[in-house]
Amino acid sequence: MNTKVTYKIFFCTLYFVLNTLYLPAIAQNSKLLKDGNKLMKKHNFKAALKEYDKVAAKYPDYPETYAHRALAKFRLDDQQGALDDINKAISLDSNFYTAYSIRAQFNVAFKYFKEAVADYSRCIELQPLNEMALYQRGLARIEADQNEAAVKDFEAALKIKPEFTECLYQKGIARMRMKNYSAAIRDFNEYLKIKPQMPMAYLKRGICYDKTGQNYKACKDWLRASMRGLAEADGLMKMKCK
Repeated sequence: MNTKVTYKIFFCTLYFVLNTLYLPAIAQNSKLLKDGNKLMKKHNFKAALKEYDKVAAKYPDYPETYAHRALAKFRLDDQQGALDDINKAISLDSNFYTAYSIRAQFNVAFKYFKEAVADYSRCIELQPLNEMALYQRGLARIEADQNEAAVKDFEAALKIKPEFTECLYQKGIARMRMKNYSAAIRDFNEYLKIKPQMPMAYLKRGICYDKTGQNYKACKDWLRASMRGLAEADGLMKMKCK
């Protein structure tokens, strides 16, 4: 699992959050907003945008309207429009957790990683025990080359939710970037005890073994990764394994 945004998952996650965590009565009961939501589910983003425009004109002071419209603009590749709307939502409610989360994920998608870290930090201020916010900030910190801080975020998330195993994998990735290969191996070991079928973890651990002069173990891991369908491992075996 890499740290890049998968747009389909990204959109579905934000849409679910927006529709379940933060919708006051005025937004829930608005026929126009519901119409826009239905159109979004059908991927008719232009029509949804028109419906959200109507809601914004009728209820200009409700932050949820702008958060919904930001998602529509994002899907229409209107980067600045999406950011303008989510900024508007935050200006109307400085404690709107979901809006900060959306803006953070927009910033990741647009490769504004330091800005994403700042937004996730605000999310954590609002919900200090939210392990997903810590995890997402850790991912953004890896992209921003703040790897030591990323490790701390993943460790904090694991303290809150010990079964959050992806944190173990991402700790390994952060430590690889720090060239702390021995510590990364330990992280991948823990991860693979829980998820032994994950080929990318074998590939990454193999790279760490190779960096620490353990070629035999590296080749065994790359073979495991190859047997699980990871073509990248084949190239490494051809170059480094007899």
